[in-house]
Amino acid sequence: MIHFRVHDPQGLRLAASEGSRRWDLRSAYLFGPDGRPTRGAIEVVDGEIVCRASSDGPIGIALLVDTEQAGRIVLQTCFLPPRDEPYELFLEIARWFIKQFVEECETWQMWNPALSGDAFTRWDAARDAFREALRQTDPLEAERLARRSIRLGIDAGESMTVRHASNLLARRYLRKAPTTTTLGVGVDPSVPPNATSMAAAKLFDIIALRTPWKLIEPNAGRYDFAAIDAWVKWAAAERKVLVLGPVVDFGTTDGVPTELPPHALAARGDAQRFRALVWTQVRAVVSRYQNITPIFVAASGSNCAGWQEEGIDRMIELTRTAVVAVREVKRDARVVVEIQSPGAESWRGARGGSWPTAFLQKLVTENLALTAAGVRITQGGSADPVRDLMTIGGMLDGYIGRELSIFVTGFGVPSASTSTQDDARGVWRSGGGWTPDRQADWAESLFKIALARSFVEGAWWSRLQDAPGGASDGLIDVRGKPKPTLERLLGLRRDLSAGPARFAKGGGRTG
Repeated sequence: MIHFRVHDPQGLRLAASEGSRRWDLRSAYLFGPDGRPTRGAIEVVDGEIVCRASSDGPIGIALLVDTEQAGRIVLQTCFLPPRDEPYELFLEIARWFIKQFVEECETWQMWNPALSGDAFTRWDAARDAFREALRQTDPLEAERLARRSIRLGIDAGESMTVRHASNLLARRYLRKAPTTTTLGVGVDPSVPPNATSMAAAKLFDIIALRTPWKLIEPNAGRYDFAAIDAWVKWAAAERKVLVLGPVVDFGTTDGVPTELPPHALAARGDAQRFRALVWTQVRAVVSRYQNITPIFVAASGSNCAGWQEEGIDRMIELTRTAVVAVREVKRDARVVVEIQSPGAESWRGARGGSWPTAFLQKLVTENLALTAAGVRITQGGSADPVRDLMTIGGMLDGYIGRELSIFVTGFGVPSASTSTQDDARGVWRSGGGWTPDRQADWAESLFKIALARSFVEGAWWSRLQDAPGGASDGLIDVRGKPKPTLERLLGLRRDLSAGPARFAKGGGRTG
């Protein structure tokens, strides 16, 4: 068992009154020495955060932390051995971030100041604040200095991450222009095409048109392809490269499947019947659009923890069913499988689940003849908890050498949010939640981070246009007004085509 003290009520959100010190731990999870979430219990006892792992050995805790200028993001401690005396939470988080900066510098070979810019100056300031915190005898002052170290460390890490990406981008596209898969956009067919959305979509290399099962077959046996057909007709007329899918989306929210129709979810307990429904649905979609596109995202989110009761073997079998169904209809199809929640926050080491890259490797060993794998990085709002840029870059590096082409098949954050969403999922940077400008800054950084990795073939923004009452990660709002993110991404695309060397000079901005 390990336990942590927090002295300043502003350091973590309080779930109840301040006096009770019931810290908000909805996002918290434990992880083991391999850095992956592990099983265990986290609770608040007498104002302290108590962590009990299901196995012996050092563990750490990760949770959403209010960092003021850096936002409310997921941070973690180092691996800590059990002891009776409580640890100081923010000191351990600061210690981890300083260590993580050094490790990524080694991995990315960024020790040269000419490459890293002033990131080292910021890191030195973070290290100085941490040292001063260790020398303090006043716990409240020590925590204040530790939180300052964390803010400076995040600033240093994100600055280095974007400069690293900018340098690699300049090198990658110095003699080679971007391909037709470099920049794409996801289209939600529930929002019909209009003049503004069609004009915006026309500017992208790839149109990733979703095929929601619950939209196509809301009731068993009754298909309605009208919403999909409207966008397919437009894409065909514009001769756009079209990607259809995910045909079957196993995505979850808070561990609960949300993307399947009621009649499919009702069959979940009957393995044979559920598999038959997946088979039938995939065949129906691919049969209708096989002459429109060869590229299908057969399945998405089969790695999500909400399906852990089915077990890894069954989820691989369902993924295989979707892939084989695509190929039975269209033998020359290019088939993609998409990984969701690459940080695996909701997995927490539970039996029947798998770390995202480990799950993908299991699919590779199944010889499913996949063309590529997709990784979806959507954060904030009702999506995954928010991570800092350095951590996201490190997570993407985990997909090197997976024997498949890799696409970031959806990256996005909201342009607006509620305080409830920010409490539950976090926000990047400070200042009252997500805004259109903050969304644009994040989009620019993530596009660079993704495309800087030579094994990533393309990156596609998560949503073209907001739907009334839905998520706000679109490039266009519900009234049809473009957001700053649209021009920012298109500007980056133009820069890559015209003169990528500019990225090696300024290093780009991080917001």
